[in-house]
Amino acid sequence: MNIYIEKELKEMKQALANKGYNIVNDNSTPCDAIICNLKACDLAAINQEVNLKREGALIIDSGSKSVEDIDYILNNRSYSNIL
Repeated sequence: MNIYIEKELKEMKQALANKGYNIVNDNSTPCDAIICNLKACDLAAINQEVNLKREGALIIDSGSKSVEDIDYILNNRSYSNIL
């Protein structure tokens, strides 16, 4: 699974790479998921940095989630409503 992780989330990036995820750092590889802090990031800017798959990508708010939470979401494509 190809994942784009916001640059500021260095520890999360390393932890997910250790779990076997392919971390995408450029726009040459289509990504399956984007992980960012939705309160602090600019999704429009990230959209220009990332090559999304035609089917779309799962966006995960890293806000209060642990690496284990994100791993679960990625494996199960499970999420809760934003509101």
